[in-house]
Amino acid sequence: MIIGITALYLFLFGGGGSLEFYLTNLKDPVKEYVQDKERQDVIIEASKALSKELGNIQKEVTDQFNDYVKAHADYESTPEDFDEVTDEMVASQLKLAKQVLDARDKMHEQMTADEWRAVFSKQ
Repeated sequence: MIIGITALYLFLFGGGGSLEFYLTNLKDPVKEYVQDKERQDVIIEASKALSKELGNIQKEVTDQFNDYVKAHADYESTPEDFDEVTDEMVASQLKLAKQVLDARDKMHEQMTADEWRAVFSKQ
């Protein structure tokens, strides 16, 4: 179980290949492929808002991950201790998914299919 939690943590917040990096570094490709300035602004703002929210969620998940490691190291930990931390981590994952989907929807509404393919082909 701890291996799965660790893998998820590293995938979500592990650096250049992370979800945050992928979804929040769109400014240059958007400016290159989306010609309408107003639509560019909406897309870039959605990306910035997502970046901020992902930073907040990253702190939550980091704290929860540390709680999980502490529970694992504590000889007196009970299954309920693990359930509590795991439930919090699942809630954060759901929150993350909702934020990503909401940002994606905002971006999707502002781009044509060709713009979408061009912007995300650069990622």
